[in-house]
Amino acid sequence: MTDTEGFAPAWLAFEKEIGMRPMLHGPIEKVGQQYAAIGAVLVKHLTFPTPDPSVKTEDRQITPELKVRIYTPTNYVGGKPVCVFYHSGGWALGDLDGEDGFLRRVAKDVGIVIVSTEYRLAPQNPYPAGFDDCVAAYRWALDNAISLNTTPNKAITFGTSAGGHLALATALKIIDAGQGSTLKGVVSLVPVTVARDSVPEHLKSKYTSYEEHAEHTIDTPAAMKAFADAYGGDGKDPYISPLLHTKIEELPKTYITWAGQDTLRDDGKLFKAALDETGVPNKSDEYTGYPHFHWSFPSKHLSEAISDFHSKLAHGFEFILL
Repeated sequence: MTDTEGFAPAWLAFEKEIGMRPMLHGPIEKVGQQYAAIGAVLVKHLTFPTPDPSVKTEDRQITPELKVRIYTPTNYVGGKPVCVFYHSGGWALGDLDGEDGFLRRVAKDVGIVIVSTEYRLAPQNPYPAGFDDCVAAYRWALDNAISLNTTPNKAITFGTSAGGHLALATALKIIDAGQGSTLKGVVSLVPVTVARDSVPEHLKSKYTSYEEHAEHTIDTPAAMKAFADAYGGDGKDPYISPLLHTKIEELPKTYITWAGQDTLRDDGKLFKAALDETGVPNKSDEYTGYPHFHWSFPSKHLSEAISDFHSKLAHGFEFILL
């Protein structure tokens, strides 16, 4: 019997299709080159869908350092909270274009206005620069509810990977600032929730995914160390490690996901446990057999898994919006 290493057959078929397992290893100076090389392989073997033109977009420079992109689907009729999005990329990669197609689909599927945030990147802009931008974008979205045609004084934070971390951290910062009543919910997909060297002693036995999946996923331990070092900050800072924050119980409804073959699997599972323990209404999904960010690879072998991911994400937003 072939050793599948715990992967879903569809994922192994995808790896065979492109002839590699996408992985980054660092150091931070080389991560961009590694990422571009993976992208070149994907473009060679896969057909990426064109962005849905039916979703209206507008870029706005809201501060000298910060630009956002606003997504408004044609089916949007108003009366919903604004959704503020933070992109992936280990706090060091990514921009407004990287997840553009993904956000068009989410805006249309859910029927909401999304404000995507082009926060400043590490290592050129270490913590808290990018985080400050995320908080600023949240407040800007609230202040511009009339022009966005969104519910006044209500917002959802939403992010993927490092952006999933920023969605949690921003929500907690807003709570600490006494503005928790403005939070409608948090959508955090495959996030970082705790610095690896700051996992509480009593939880270390439940934090084993870095070792178990070291060579299974794009975000290898070496890559995650490179990203964390570039981002900076103290791992015990509760905005670096939301799992350590003392006001988790004040979070609004939260939808959180993790991937079974991911170094960050236990980041998601431990935060889900913290939400349960503190009584925060939450919904979660685990993508067993898949590594980090599996939904972003438009392979024919992954079409069913991608469809399942988007269906579950839409239900996650539905849970938040109820």
